[in-house]
Amino acid sequence: MSRIQSSLAVRLFVAIAATAVAVVAIMALLVALSMRDGFARYLLRGELSRFDNLATALAQDFTTPPGWADLAANPAAWGDLVREYDMRPARPEPASASDKPGPRPPAGPPGMGGLPMLERLTLLGAAGNWIAGAPIQSGMIERRTICADGDCAVGPVLGYLALRAPLTEASSGDQFFLRGQYASLGLTALIAIGVSALAAWFVSRQILIPIRHLAAGAKTMAAGDYTARIPQDRTDELGQLVGHYNALAATLERTDKAEREWMSNTSHELQTPLATLRAQIEAVQDGIRVPNALTMAAMHSAVLRLSRLVQDIKTLSHTREGGMTATMRPEDLCHIVLDVTEVVKPHLADKNLTISLDMPSTAPLICDRIRIGQVIDNLMQNAARYTNAPGTVRLRIVDAGDAFHLTVDDTPPGPDPQDIPRLFERFYRAESSRSRAYGGSGLGLSVCQAIVESHGGTISASLSELGGLCVAIILPKGPA
Repeated sequence: MSRIQSSLAVRLFVAIAATAVAVVAIMALLVALSMRDGFARYLLRGELSRFDNLATALAQDFTTPPGWADLAANPAAWGDLVREYDMRPARPEPASASDKPGPRPPAGPPGMGGLPMLERLTLLGAAGNWIAGAPIQSGMIERRTICADGDCAVGPVLGYLALRAPLTEASSGDQFFLRGQYASLGLTALIAIGVSALAAWFVSRQILIPIRHLAAGAKTMAAGDYTARIPQDRTDELGQLVGHYNALAATLERTDKAEREWMSNTSHELQTPLATLRAQIEAVQDGIRVPNALTMAAMHSAVLRLSRLVQDIKTLSHTREGGMTATMRPEDLCHIVLDVTEVVKPHLADKNLTISLDMPSTAPLICDRIRIGQVIDNLMQNAARYTNAPGTVRLRIVDAGDAFHLTVDDTPPGPDPQDIPRLFERFYRAESSRSRAYGGSGLGLSVCQAIVESHGGTISASLSELGGLCVAIILPKGPA
């Protein structure tokens, strides 16, 4: 497992770090290219600034269109003009329009405006058309505007001076500057990559820590220990996953505990009637008791109790496994109640208990007649078992529109209020007043709850206004 986790950590680190390195490398390349182009344009603008005097002279010599016609017809004149005004101070403007410019000063220092410059400098018209100088070619080009009166904010645009970047390599000074910038950029990229690698390590660690905890917890849970919990100290998706794991562990722990209690209680409940039946049989075999009607009745009672217990366990097991089947048909709830009460009425009369029925003439309901009859019989038997004589058991049915409300009340004694929430638990008994001494398996109300819920209804318990227990059932009229 640790080997797999280490591999996952390496993969996460490599994935995040490689992405960061690729992003930094691409950005560094784009910045380097932009820096080179920007520096080249900066140099071109510097070279164009040498021809401010030329632009002024061209603006003064411009006549009505087509201006600079003499330069277009005479390439040599263009070359002389460029060499003449290269790096020369601006000449003073004439006092009036009739004044003629004085004689042109001598050419500038040799080498400042030589042939290479002429091969890159072009004179363009206002529409961008070629007039004189080097032919227009592809490549990096910077332009300087030539305006009337030297003020582009007032006078119209007369044309442009266009300078193309040289095809040869930059000078040693320019290369030294670029190398310095590239070195700074490379150092910055390395620092960014280092920071990215550190962040990748931190992120991969933060992701893997809860995963390792989950793996350890799953291993513990697979071994049958459901008590282990993982500290939940984060609120992101991994924190939610940890919370789900803790909830699953708690559920499995409760289920395992309930399973153990279920097995223990079941074996204990089965042991009592089996022990009684065995004792009766062994007493007959040993000649202590004779197989008369009294002995047979005691044995038959133990068998009936065992049979009821097995049937209740079977019902609850089917419910737990989702296998309880119900034959839903249109029935009359009132007829079901009358059929059940006719059977249990003699038993209640023997215990000096009376039955009070309060229900409508008919109560049409789609249900499983046998299962609903079993619910009512369980409630009646439960009331008969735990109600003091003389007493009353009252059954009421109220039509609530889309459902029927059925309640079964009995007279004292009633359960302790703190025991009421647990009455529907399997094998639970309120030992103070409804103990095992009264008989029963402790599964009657649990079976009732399972059957009612399979019909889409609800069942609850509370203290009765008659002084005993009140069990309320809500059954929808239609199918669940």
